[in-house]
Amino acid sequence: MKNLSKKYKDGLFRDYFSDKNRLLELCNALLETDGKNPDEIIVNTLDGVFFGNLKNDLSCVYKNNFLVMIEHQSTPNENMPLRMLFYVAELLKQHIEPFKEKIYQLNQIELPTPKFYLFYNGRKNEPEQRQMKLSTAFKNISGLELIVNFYNLNEGNNENFLKQSASLKSYCIFVNRVEKNLREGMILEKAIQEAIDYCINADVMAEYLKTRRKEVISMLGFEYDENLAKKAIADEALQIGIEKGIEE
Repeated sequence: MKNLSKKYKDGLFRDYFSDKNRLLELCNALLETDGKNPDEIIVNTLDGVFFGNLKNDLSCVYKNNFLVMIEHQSTPNENMPLRMLFYVAELLKQHIEPFKEKIYQLNQIELPTPKFYLFYNGRKNEPEQRQMKLSTAFKNISGLELIVNFYNLNEGNNENFLKQSASLKSYCIFVNRVEKNLREGMILEKAIQEAIDYCINADVMAEYLKTRRKEVISMLGFEYDENLAKKAIADEALQIGIEKGIEE
């Protein structure tokens, strides 16, 4: 699982929903729309700038909305609204680039409505849905707000929402199967292999997993390696803090 290509590092979520039919289904579920034409979606994901080492980002324009989505498998970072703010600022900058001179004109520029989503399937207990707000970071009341809509996609959560997107439901079944295998003591590669076989037999993401088995193993392996590395760094920092406290 070493020397992975950039494509692998993009992450399973981003790769799976690079298919516009799946992405259309997901957008319809989020916005409660019923669009039928995947060509209405304009994917505008920014490479190399979103969250640094969190690769599973995806953004698009659909029905005059900016939809910015992130999936990750660790504890939710409460700084997501701030990070999303940086991201959407860059999106807006690129959006107005063709007619940037209009920013100095009196008439207001019409912009797509930004909407932000975080899909969570980590091990910490979290509510089914909640909102993460930028305003909670300010000491005083502010005129600036950004809201990230948090969805807990662990097994048993948001079942009605997942009925609206078969692709997202299938993705969750697969990832949650990997997590289950790891909790039961399987090594990572075996946990992924078993989840792939299980889902193919159950006709869950079957065609995708059949044709991209090797890539899926590499993508998930890289993501879990990153999570382990971050946990190791955090544990080391905690230990250093404890030792420093003892010395003092």
